[in-house]
Amino acid sequence: MKDKKKLLVTYFVLFVCNAFAQSGVSTDSIIQHLQNQEDYEVKIEVLQQNIKDIYITQFDKALQLARFGLKLAEQQNDSINTGDFLRSIGGAYGKKGNIDSASVYYFKALAVLEPTKNSEKLGLLYDDMARLYRKLNQPKRALEYYDKALKLYEADNNLEGIARINNESGVVFGDAGDFKTANERFQKSLQIQQARKDSVGIGYALEFLGYNQLQIKDYKKAEDYLTQALYIREKVGDLFAIMLNYTALGELYKQINQAEKSIDFYEKSNALAQQINFLDIQIYNYRQIMDNYELLGNYREAYENLKAFNTLNDSLYNAQKIKDVEEITARYETAQKEKQILEQRAQIAEHELGIKTRNLGIIGLLSLLIIIGLIGFLLYKQQALKNIKQQKDSEIRLAKEKIESQNRLQEQRLAISRDLHDNIGAQLSFIVSAIDTIKYFMSDKNDQLNNRLDNIGSFAKETIQELRDTIWAMNKSGVSISDLQARIANFVAKAKQSNHSVEISVVTSEMVSEQVQFTSLQGLNIFRIIQEACNNALKYADAKNIKIEIVTQENGLCFLVEDDGKGFIESEIEPGNGLLNMRKRAQELGGELKLVSEPGTKTSVSFVVI
Repeated sequence: MKDKKKLLVTYFVLFVCNAFAQSGVSTDSIIQHLQNQEDYEVKIEVLQQNIKDIYITQFDKALQLARFGLKLAEQQNDSINTGDFLRSIGGAYGKKGNIDSASVYYFKALAVLEPTKNSEKLGLLYDDMARLYRKLNQPKRALEYYDKALKLYEADNNLEGIARINNESGVVFGDAGDFKTANERFQKSLQIQQARKDSVGIGYALEFLGYNQLQIKDYKKAEDYLTQALYIREKVGDLFAIMLNYTALGELYKQINQAEKSIDFYEKSNALAQQINFLDIQIYNYRQIMDNYELLGNYREAYENLKAFNTLNDSLYNAQKIKDVEEITARYETAQKEKQILEQRAQIAEHELGIKTRNLGIIGLLSLLIIIGLIGFLLYKQQALKNIKQQKDSEIRLAKEKIESQNRLQEQRLAISRDLHDNIGAQLSFIVSAIDTIKYFMSDKNDQLNNRLDNIGSFAKETIQELRDTIWAMNKSGVSISDLQARIANFVAKAKQSNHSVEISVVTSEMVSEQVQFTSLQGLNIFRIIQEACNNALKYADAKNIKIEIVTQENGLCFLVEDDGKGFIESEIEPGNGLLNMRKRAQELGGELKLVSEPGTKTSVSFVVI
């Protein structure tokens, strides 16, 4: 009976999806039709099939259907489909160019799907996340998620998934210059797809092989592979795949100096990319067309394509979006590590509870032995000595576990700080270097572009400094008052270099003990508040003197930043992120931020760390 019902459901889903595909009805019509359908399984099948059919080309429709599906799955407490619809929402945002929103939904999906251990849905999610990090030029993270997906597919003998992951991870190796590994993965994918007689999969494997041969400059093999792939794809009618094939051929003819033929293929690719609103490939194509026109000496067309490239690139990948993705990733990874620490603490607490319970039993046994008499007393004495030894052994084990837990926490903190320094810090430094190089070649021909590059360079340098301050805090298990004074002094020295007319002094009361210690988070919060208060005084107050003072109070240690600038009325200004962040950091330190200022008088900012 169940098999019959399943068969009927399958027929209904195929009928509905085919009807929608043929008639081209709106997503509102699909949703309205499904609201009248009572069978939950049918609703989910119809939604997932429609999303699969349109997610590459119709992002807004896919997003609307995924949101409707998410609501249905949440109402049914269906974790597997809840996670999968969250993944679909992230995928739709990614195709639209909202990579920060995409990463948020991917991590939400990860939190829901990992406890279910559903290999099919988790494999798709790991694949999507790997693809996102690949586009952000973060190969280490991309390969980490590709490997997770591949292990799941291999365990399930999911050949289609294994072939797809080999193709996509091969691109990462190719981008890193490991063409041998890339070729091995593409060949493995091709063999699987040929055995499966999957024309779409064969086309992708051939294209990747062709592009890999292009990278090693074996142009004859590259042309053979790419031509075979295009022939298969044109027979299938897969517009998305044909678009990618045109771009690969454009790259081939560009490299062998056939600029006009290269432009033709790139423009064919762009026509399809515009038709399906695929921004990533358009950005790449415009850049290559520009290079071809420069080679031909047609600088007008080169300039037009450069403008198109800049417009799309600024809208899709800007510094803020990439920074947001990094913050989201860091928050998730930190939460995972904190979860592990909490689990370790729970195990230790459970161990301690067992010891206490055992001790209570010993006390009861002692009372009983006293009543029994001398023989009982002798037995108790023997048992007591044994239990004392056990208790000491347990205390030693607990102390050792605590030390090991602290060491692991410190190692994790250092690993995160190294990752920040080696990956993000290096990338930001590369950006600054690249900007300087671009300015050198641009000379003074375009003031507006030079100003814009200066702004981006300044932003990257500020971000590097903020990153260094964060790494400084993370590298320490505790921050002493001396550490904090040294960091403040370093900041003051740099501020004076940029503002010679402003006198900045740091005063620490003799009553402040050198033994004062803060956690790394407290130390970073204190430094950030002082840094923001000084920056505000330098930027907006026209101050001549700024004083930073550290004094002891009955309820804790007080930090004060005071300037002799023009002041302001707080109620008459719109508070920005800086002031809001200062207040929030002060709350996290256990107190509140006090700000005193009036027009024409000094401004003081103070807070107490309990």
